[in-house]
Amino acid sequence: MRRYKCDPRWINVRFEGRCARCKRPIRAGERAFYCPEDRSLYCEAEGCGKAASREFAARAFDEDNNASM
Repeated sequence: MRRYKCDPRWINVRFEGRCARCKRPIRAGERAFYCPEDRSLYCEAEGCGKAASREFAARAFDEDNNASM
């Protein structure tokens, strides 16, 4: 899978924020899924960051294999 500048990725947060889905506070130093396109953070919970990460990985896989709809 090719990587691009605006690809979502897991980061260690340097500043406090809130999860875009569940609105849980994300503290500095915690791991979060970051989407640079809309500058949103998702906490590490199963239904938030892990779900967003799986969705992105699935779309990237489809794009790499020309299987998108």
